[in-house]
Amino acid sequence: MFKKLICLIGLVLLIQSTLKAQVLSPQVTCVSILSNGDITLTWIPTSDPLNQFVSYQIYTSATLGGPYTLVPGATINVLSQSSYTIVCSCGNTAGVYFYVQTIYSSGAGAVTSAPLDTVRTIFLNVIAGTGVANLFWNQPISPTIVTSSGIYNIFMEYPTGVWTLVGNTPNQSFIDTILVCNRHNLVINFRIEIADNTGCTSVSSVAGAVLHNTLVPSTPTLDTLSVNNTNNAMMNWNISNSPDCAGYVIYRFSGGVWITVDTAFGINNISYTYPASVAGTASELYRVAGFDSCGNISPAGNSLATIYLTTTANICNHSAIINWTSYPNIGTGLAGYKIYQSTGSVAGPYVYLGNTAAGILTYTATNLAPLTTYYFKVEAYDISGTKLASSNRRSFFCSAPIPPQYLKLLTATVVSSSQIDVDFVVDTAASVLGYKIFRSASNIASSYQQVGFVPSSIYNLNSFSDYTVDADHIAYYYKVVNIDSCGFNGMTSNIGKTMLLTAVGNSDFTNTITWNKYRQWGATSTSPVLCDIFRGTYGIFSIVPIATISMSADDTTYIDNVFNVVKGEGSFIYRIEAQGSYYGYNTISFSNIATAKQAPEFYIPNAFTPTGLNPIFKPVFVWVNYASYEFDIFDRFGEVIYSTKSEEGGWDGKKQGVLCQMGVYAYRIHYRASDGKEFNWNGMVTLLR
Repeated sequence: MFKKLICLIGLVLLIQSTLKAQVLSPQVTCVSILSNGDITLTWIPTSDPLNQFVSYQIYTSATLGGPYTLVPGATINVLSQSSYTIVCSCGNTAGVYFYVQTIYSSGAGAVTSAPLDTVRTIFLNVIAGTGVANLFWNQPISPTIVTSSGIYNIFMEYPTGVWTLVGNTPNQSFIDTILVCNRHNLVINFRIEIADNTGCTSVSSVAGAVLHNTLVPSTPTLDTLSVNNTNNAMMNWNISNSPDCAGYVIYRFSGGVWITVDTAFGINNISYTYPASVAGTASELYRVAGFDSCGNISPAGNSLATIYLTTTANICNHSAIINWTSYPNIGTGLAGYKIYQSTGSVAGPYVYLGNTAAGILTYTATNLAPLTTYYFKVEAYDISGTKLASSNRRSFFCSAPIPPQYLKLLTATVVSSSQIDVDFVVDTAASVLGYKIFRSASNIASSYQQVGFVPSSIYNLNSFSDYTVDADHIAYYYKVVNIDSCGFNGMTSNIGKTMLLTAVGNSDFTNTITWNKYRQWGATSTSPVLCDIFRGTYGIFSIVPIATISMSADDTTYIDNVFNVVKGEGSFIYRIEAQGSYYGYNTISFSNIATAKQAPEFYIPNAFTPTGLNPIFKPVFVWVNYASYEFDIFDRFGEVIYSTKSEEGGWDGKKQGVLCQMGVYAYRIHYRASDGKEFNWNGMVTLLR
């Protein structure tokens, strides 16, 4: 047991002796270069449980291999001191090596502990590149101690006195893109820092170069190009991934070249509406470039063209044919086009009509209301349905054939028994193919039949001649219907009725003529119309009417006394000329020609005195056709002693120039009446002396 105790005491004495021989050098954690070039070393103070510590000593060398010399004054006698600043102003000129060792006492005298690490100030090199700064530096402690963060932070000084963190890396190199303009050619400085988890930071030397931002921003990509309600192009593009992007330049293709139309400032300003756009009249092509704070401009990006929509009217079926220009790929891929219409205003609201596939650039909008204004637009959409690009807005007036403001039948007049002329006035501004002429003998709606067609012309006044009539026996009704440019019946005119005239000869030397009113002028059948009555003989009318009347009844009768009209065959012709004013026109309508026949009237004396007051024997006729007239005198033996065919001829009582004996003589008269009948009249006459 005693032996064991002696052994334990010896072991303790051995351990104490060993501890006195191992007061370690401190672990240097940071080496920092101050702004004036002085250098501060930071370490973790060593442990000295037996109070053997004498001092810390700092040695330096310009090279890793030495020789190392004691930094003047760099003997630190305080065990707890953890840093020391070497005043040398040398930190920014070259890399400097250091180590720290501990001096402690032992039973044999003073002992120097070996340094744990050799550290080097972080010496930074900056090499200027094209728009970049290439940074290189060394590790402060190699190998890296476990308490180091392992991450280098890079700081840039711009403007002077303002340091900004521009990046970090675990490596000993870094490429910094220069985003400053540096128009005054200033040296732009950098420094490197790496933190230690013990709370200190190693700081590099300051180094720099004259650097410029010569890199252009990344090229932006147009995302969508649309047209708004006022037909201005509006566009969106992807935000630039260049941090120094200061804005965007908008270009439009015009006159064969790309022209700058505006600038959008700010990296996040990624939409634009061009107020001077004319996308409502044609497709417009745009693209965008980015620019940075130094004025560097990227190449222009992709180009997009606005969708240009046009419409074509189909008046006759009340539809609009919509056509538009194609749109390139969009979003997740062009899926097709959606068509919308509005009847409110160009601003909408719009209702969905339908859609087409990506390759179909036309659509027909049907069932449009005539005389209504519509607005159309088309939207390209992608497969996901999230990307849209709208066309211009197109206003469309759903017109109909321009209807006539008026269509007036002026007159229907008899030209002959087989011809009636119809005159009518039309609105030449109307959209018409022509005019249908309808006729009826009864004015029953279902009885009207088309008898002719008059093509449209530039003239207001139009005429039609109907040769399929019997004007001497029928009074016809006429109306005119316009045929619009689509071939449909349009406005119907008023109805005109021709005048049918009849004439009858009476035994009291009068003729009775009757006709129906010409129903044309005025709104009712009682409207007054002046009628001139013309009479003629031998087929020739007098130039002066025999009477003028104002008629208001439907039918009119006039009795013409012809007692004093002794010449002629007794055949009288009549015609009515109706005069009125309608729609600003003075109009005339003629009736048919009607004939009244008077029976022949004559007086034959029963005696005459050739040598007295009544020397000539002849009949006195009225209304006889003398074309077949014969007058013969016979003696008692039946011999013809006188004959004439002249209406003026008469017997003077002589035979071959010798006066005949008193007595009774026979006569025969042959004549033709106005109605064409042949008559023979025989009688006796006494010759007196």
